[in-house]
Amino acid sequence: MYFMFCLVVIIFVVDSITVKHQFKDHHPFTIDNNTLKSDGKSLDKFMLIPSIGYESNNESDMFTVIVNGWYYEPLNPSLLQNIIQLSLHTALDLFDSSTALSKQEREERLGPFFVRDIKQHRIQIKLSNSISHIVTTDDNGRFHEKIIIKISDELTIKGNVLKYIASDDDYHEQGNEGFIYLMNKKSKIGCSIISDIDDTIKISEVPDKKKLAINTFKKDFKAVSGINHI
Repeated sequence: MYFMFCLVVIIFVVDSITVKHQFKDHHPFTIDNNTLKSDGKSLDKFMLIPSIGYESNNESDMFTVIVNGWYYEPLNPSLLQNIIQLSLHTALDLFDSSTALSKQEREERLGPFFVRDIKQHRIQIKLSNSISHIVTTDDNGRFHEKIIIKISDELTIKGNVLKYIASDDDYHEQGNEGFIYLMNKKSKIGCSIISDIDDTIKISEVPDKKKLAINTFKKDFKAVSGINHI
């Protein structure tokens, strides 16, 4: 009976919640690692997704850059949350005993599911000491904005990567670094559009719910063979 309950919990979590993947090692997302405010409460966090900037057809030093991210606050632990986590991990251990994650790794996998999106909040995007832009999060805590800039020496660009700082407009000192990959005609750098991460980039085995749960919450993330050559 308990086994069936655990299975139901896994299926509910996998099917009913949108998975926001957080890669374990060398992940491309920039994530704020601070967890507590000075008063001991959960600290708001950013997830900044690498994006692109493309050159203007008319002016070679003008670029349209895209900033893309998620602003959220971890929920304080509750009895229901602890029950769900315990049930999920118990069921996963029954399904697959070959892999054992540390407590920190387990929290990293489940963390993005127990959050509150910070809606309609102002975020400052700082491209340099004198160039900044204000964006506002939507009802899901996400922000996606196109910004037109002129390439200059004051921008932090290494190779084809432009760095920027995103911060809560109320707390500028808690900024996080994001990355924009610049595409121009000279470098011949382009981009690929991939509609989904599961079983196109990362092995998830979506058709099998049990394997999907194990690959999502328990095993190390593995890339689909040959994807890095596409």
